[in-house]
Amino acid sequence: MSNPNELSENSPLSKADQREAVATSLLDQLDARQDQVISDLDGLNEQIEDLIDSWRQGSTVEELELDENGTATDTDEQADAA
Repeated sequence: MSNPNELSENSPLSKADQREAVATSLLDQLDARQDQVISDLDGLNEQIEDLIDSWRQGSTVEELELDENGTATDTDEQADAA
């Protein structure tokens, strides 16, 4: 006869619990990844807005400096002129 532990591990209820645990783990990973992607998109959106503002002020990409986050910012000369 089979071991009772083997039966319980192979039971439909046990398998369903295992699938649920895996699904929960995957959903948690997906949520974390989604938060990271949204954060990255927010950063890109800020960079685009900075570039648009600079373009409206007559700046070129070459006249912009990148800050520590890689965001385009006006040079000191442009800030003084504004």
